[in-house]
Amino acid sequence: MKNRLFGFVVLMIVGLLPSQSRAQGRLYYFMDPKDSLIGVKDDKGRVIIPPKGAPIMYFEPGVPITDSLINLFDMDETDTGTALSFGSMYNRKGQFLYRPLAYDNGPDYFEEGLARCVQKGKVGFVNEQGKVAIRPQWDWVSPFNYGYAFACNGCYWDRNKDAEHPPMAYKENAKTFYINREGKSVQLMKQRKTEKDLPVDGGYLPYPFKYTAVERKILDEIEAMEVLSKIRNANIATKAEGKDALLQFEIVGRPSALSPYYKIQGYSNGSFDKEDPFLFYRALTGDYFQVGWDGKDKTPFAQWLKEALESCAQYFREHPDAPNKFDVNRYLERL
Repeated sequence: MKNRLFGFVVLMIVGLLPSQSRAQGRLYYFMDPKDSLIGVKDDKGRVIIPPKGAPIMYFEPGVPITDSLINLFDMDETDTGTALSFGSMYNRKGQFLYRPLAYDNGPDYFEEGLARCVQKGKVGFVNEQGKVAIRPQWDWVSPFNYGYAFACNGCYWDRNKDAEHPPMAYKENAKTFYINREGKSVQLMKQRKTEKDLPVDGGYLPYPFKYTAVERKILDEIEAMEVLSKIRNANIATKAEGKDALLQFEIVGRPSALSPYYKIQGYSNGSFDKEDPFLFYRALTGDYFQVGWDGKDKTPFAQWLKEALESCAQYFREHPDAPNKFDVNRYLERL
């Protein structure tokens, strides 16, 4: 009994580490009245990051900053390549970490534990601690999905065709390839070796995930929740059958000093496209949370499941002929 209690206490301490470290030193944005630039101070009024960010972001000076990585929009005048940066990223000590790729009107967000960074016009990746995980070396690279990213050199955005949403164009000597999480290019296979190999460009990329016995049990645990696939299929216009009707889950992040969670991503079976609503965090205590697309908003699993089921029920009332209709009350009664 004593050993079990000790183990529980250790797990609770690990789970509290990130929030405690943030609470120990509260940080706040402030604006310099002289030049209207934004910086960061601590709760004692000491300047952690001098004013340098242009005020293009919405912020509340009196609200504590909870993010472990802090973005300020200080322009880099040398940004002239295909990939442009969105200011600079700092840690909570005020130390510069990297220049994030400008994407979707802000700094690139983390996908499968990695976000894109820019250095001298080339793109690479950083991990969630803000450390360079894959050195910048490509003109462009996509976010990671299912353990792979598309990269190219000799490519550029053709703003002559569309200044606001330019298409990707390729020079005569351009090279394109797929990279793994180590930044190495991976050759396409002509034939699929396993049903979980990724189909792309007329070939296949090998199944990229490897697990310990403990991690395999975690995946077995969530894959046994058949209701998740039912929710995913609820508003699909065609009948979902066989393996295509089931979500496939993979662990895309593991507990670290900044996050005490396993991160579990759901993919559509067959195409292996990321299913955004089906990103879950699993605490070491076994508790689950559903996570928003930005990885910040966590909803207790039971609450999210109830809301998702109620949404399905509403859809079925409005579409009584829905081909993937199921007994919602059967699952609501278990909550």
